[in-house]
Amino acid sequence: MKFLAISPEAGRWKQPSPLAQVVNHMTDAFARVHVEVITCSPFYTHQLGDFSAFQCVFEGIEPLHHQFFQVWKGKDLRHTYIYSEEFFNRNAIYGENGEAFSDNHIRFSFLASASLFYCQQINYKPSAVLGHEWGAAFTGALMKTHFHSYYSEISFFFTVHNINYDFHLAASEIEKVGLNPADYNMDGYEFWGKVSLLKVGMLYAKNVLFPSQGYCDSIVHSSLPGGLSGFLTHNKSKLLGVQFGVSYNLWDFNKKTGLPIPKAKENARHNFEKHLGVEFENRLVIYTHLDEEAGKTSETLATIVSDIIKLQTFLVIGILQEHPDWNYYHSLAKEYPKHIALLDISHSKSALRLSLAGSDLLFASNLQEPSASLILKALAGGTVPLSGKDIGVANSLHNYIGDATFADAILVEDSSAPHQMLSRLREVEYLFIHNKVIWNQIMVNAYKFRYEWDRTIAKYLLTLGEN
Repeated sequence: MKFLAISPEAGRWKQPSPLAQVVNHMTDAFARVHVEVITCSPFYTHQLGDFSAFQCVFEGIEPLHHQFFQVWKGKDLRHTYIYSEEFFNRNAIYGENGEAFSDNHIRFSFLASASLFYCQQINYKPSAVLGHEWGAAFTGALMKTHFHSYYSEISFFFTVHNINYDFHLAASEIEKVGLNPADYNMDGYEFWGKVSLLKVGMLYAKNVLFPSQGYCDSIVHSSLPGGLSGFLTHNKSKLLGVQFGVSYNLWDFNKKTGLPIPKAKENARHNFEKHLGVEFENRLVIYTHLDEEAGKTSETLATIVSDIIKLQTFLVIGILQEHPDWNYYHSLAKEYPKHIALLDISHSKSALRLSLAGSDLLFASNLQEPSASLILKALAGGTVPLSGKDIGVANSLHNYIGDATFADAILVEDSSAPHQMLSRLREVEYLFIHNKVIWNQIMVNAYKFRYEWDRTIAKYLLTLGEN
């Protein structure tokens, strides 16, 4: 069994994006079970550096746009990079100054065409082809048009990491990017008079995979704009949720020491105190991570923050200085230095590991996918998540409702409802201060929860193997 994976982001970047990290983990997990995989992505010079660590292994003219391209490989031969001076030697991936590149449909149809053509030329015939996000959406369509003779018996699978990300192009560009004009309709890829690349990817896929079953279910029952909900309902039989995993070699905070978890958490709290230059005393340490996937967490937190500081808690807010709410939380931290601290987050994994391991509770309200990653990382740090039953991984967790035997999370019906989050937070504070036996049981259960990338890939293999 062997696969071809195409993604707009992947490979050994200087600072891998969340999508690149996920695709990289999948590539590595395929290799661990001895599945041959070629992962094709663009060679972004601003992310991969110069060409000295890479070797050009192929040159050709892809047949869709008749553009010259090169294929480069580095030390990790599973990653294949498609290079085009015109399309990928830019300072950003999708756009600049808040505006998408107007030729994104050309750039990423070129990526699909070049990747499919390269595999055809080296006689690499995969068992299945997997595309990631709208940047790989053209792959399934081109397998049925320009590359039909070679890929006619091979199925295309499309992974949607975040339903909110899409790119629309004018209907006048349809034939230029290799789409079948007959499918330009409401049940096809038409979207308010334009073309939706999300719909393109889903239309031509045998299955559409989401980062978790919970996210898949929520998408089907959500009211999405522009008629997308109807399209998803119409194609419901195609939709599958496969839980994304995490790398425990990286995120297991107690892997090296093997201490009893309460003692390991005590040490981690002390290290976090030193890093922040504060004293937690005997307060419940709450961490919240306000990045691009935080959803309504900041909005919910701001509504109840005045109530939180009245509790025996210490709130640590991980946030970038460029975040629109930075000034608000910065002023709160100055006003209540014994209750609130700000952590200027960066792309550093070590800072997030320190934060999650050193905290007692993760405050995560109405996260966007792939939000489960943060939840799983918190669990690996022995930190109990306070979140909603609507998050992707929630159906695998055990909510504490009076019995701590198996409980590993604190969940609410609607995590964007401030009163629900505050009510459960008060409950947690009481347990932490007055009933450490129960709290420690929940904490240990949280740490024991495991969802490896190998489990994710095992389910992908079952799905992709059904051709």
